[in-house]
Amino acid sequence: MNTLFNKFLCLLEDETGFYQSLLLVVQKEKRAVVNLKLEDLNEAVKEKENLLLKIQILEEQRQRMLERVADSIECPFQSLTLSKLSQLSEEPYSTLLNTCHSNLLSITKSIREVNNSNKFLVMHSLKLVGSSLSLLDNLISPIPVYCRTGKSQINDKGGHVLSAQI
Repeated sequence: MNTLFNKFLCLLEDETGFYQSLLLVVQKEKRAVVNLKLEDLNEAVKEKENLLLKIQILEEQRQRMLERVADSIECPFQSLTLSKLSQLSEEPYSTLLNTCHSNLLSITKSIREVNNSNKFLVMHSLKLVGSSLSLLDNLISPIPVYCRTGKSQINDKGGHVLSAQI
């Protein structure tokens, strides 16, 4: 049983390491967005995708390992969490599991915060781009003008800042 717990803890530590790497990548992504560096942003997105695939593989391994641990302590797998496992475990595993649990919570919270910040920055940037496009569209499109007869007529020379002709 000790070797099973040791393997499970090693798996958790590996997963924690990948989440720490993910945190660094989302911070790099944020810097790229703030500095308007498209190449750096694309590179960070690729790194993030690779890390997420690795985390997904580790998560599947962790689930299988947790099933084995649950069988060994005769506890239902579906209701077993890290905090509950630490309560059911003996020392030093209880302390080690609590440490892994708190580390994972802290890292995932930080990732969530940076991701939310990135989402806000990207959405704000998209609004600015949309507003700029709308402004340019209004400057280029012909402006309807009322004539003396009361009819609306499109005037190609309505005081545009930009010329529609090339």
